[in-house]
Amino acid sequence: MSKAIIYLLYFTLYTLVLLFFGKSGFKKTKNIRGFFVAGNSLGLVASILTFTATWFSAASMQGLSGSIFAYGYSSVLYSVVAWFLGAGLLVIMSVKLKDYDIFTVPEYFSIRYNSKILQALGGLIIVFTYVFYIIIQIRGFGIVMSELLDIHYTVSILLVYLFIIYTTFGGLYSVSKTDGFNFGMIFLGILLAVVIILKDIGGITHLHQKAALISTRPFPSFPYKTYKGALIDPFSKGITPPMVLFTSFFGWGLGLAANPQYAIRIVSAKNKKTAVKMICISVLILALIYIGIFIIGIGARVLEPSIESVSSVDEVFAYTINNVIYSKVSGFILIGIAAAAISTANSQLLILASGFTYDIYKNLLNTNIKEDRFLNLNRIFIFIAGTISLLLSIRPPESLLIFGGNIWGIFSTTFLLPLYGGLYWKKATKEGAFASIIGGMMTMFLVFDKNNILGNSGNSFIHPAFPSFIIAFILFITVSIYTYKKGDQS
Repeated sequence: MSKAIIYLLYFTLYTLVLLFFGKSGFKKTKNIRGFFVAGNSLGLVASILTFTATWFSAASMQGLSGSIFAYGYSSVLYSVVAWFLGAGLLVIMSVKLKDYDIFTVPEYFSIRYNSKILQALGGLIIVFTYVFYIIIQIRGFGIVMSELLDIHYTVSILLVYLFIIYTTFGGLYSVSKTDGFNFGMIFLGILLAVVIILKDIGGITHLHQKAALISTRPFPSFPYKTYKGALIDPFSKGITPPMVLFTSFFGWGLGLAANPQYAIRIVSAKNKKTAVKMICISVLILALIYIGIFIIGIGARVLEPSIESVSSVDEVFAYTINNVIYSKVSGFILIGIAAAAISTANSQLLILASGFTYDIYKNLLNTNIKEDRFLNLNRIFIFIAGTISLLLSIRPPESLLIFGGNIWGIFSTTFLLPLYGGLYWKKATKEGAFASIIGGMMTMFLVFDKNNILGNSGNSFIHPAFPSFIIAFILFITVSIYTYKKGDQS
């Protein structure tokens, strides 16, 4: 049987199963609470599966593996270490956040700071940020489908568009159902890839011995040549300086800690104990998966030190599976890569919709809208926002990992301080929250403009979220203290 037919069978079977799980969620979604937070009813297993599947996106699967292929283990410090530190802050948040009966993070801002305008501003930030971040998932899926079905990238991204629209229409019930299936595909796909790569190379020891000797350019358009030993050097022999790795925490780490997609997983858990366990167990599972990604990234470089036919680090994983270590299970592994993109995109699209429909429209314009009309409005906006992300994906970013860290930095400079400060500091005020959000966002865009970060230069030695967070922090503290004292005096 030809490769094309085998791949098509894998894809067809995956599509049918995904449609089945997505449909099951529609039946349970009867109101706003069910649509946004699954009725606050998710048990431990369901919570872990949806948390891990949402976490493990195309940035992890393709962006990280490809970055390790190009830069080596310095990419782990840039991303994974920051992510796990951010997860520690999620535990701290979950203890307090579950005390609030909310559907969205901006709704918490409205309750804590007594400001509907602050809630609307939070919704606007969510809409803007997720429209751009979903590009990462569409881009990742498009790369895989181009390898899997041998079709043009533009046709490929249309497929993921249809998948994420369908699975999001049923709300969080549908998303969580499909997340469980997608996570199984992700986990097994990575496991199979690791086994094949280690078998071809001869084990972990040989892998690292050979990696230390590589001194080629990863692919023709890559700006740096790898020096011997750079792949296993924590700073990649100077290509990724310590300041880059340190300040990346303010983008990826703090951005993850303030990211609404994880806060909503906490809210949707059936109780506080489940939420805390979900985070702790999920991080342990993710740690095992990331070890697999490390092996895949370094192993791919050992097997083919320079790939002539790729132009981006994001293409490395799919290329390796389809061309370097092709086997009868390659189609399954490629579907696992695609599953990572879908399982994150539908979660983000659901939260994106809530940012407009709940935090802006229902909050300010139509507070008494009927639930059936409101659910339909969400589905309409899901379609519109998904379409916008699809169109932007036609000209995607050069690096999913760098682009994702920059986008996540927006949450660290806008949401983190009003969220955690509001939960744990009684002197936090509405004025302080506004000042930090506006100041942090303005600084972020100034740095974006200066370094062309959204244009993917990625050459700055300081992550743009670092100075932006410092400004936001100073404003949040000083303005809150001043207005809190002024309130006491009055």
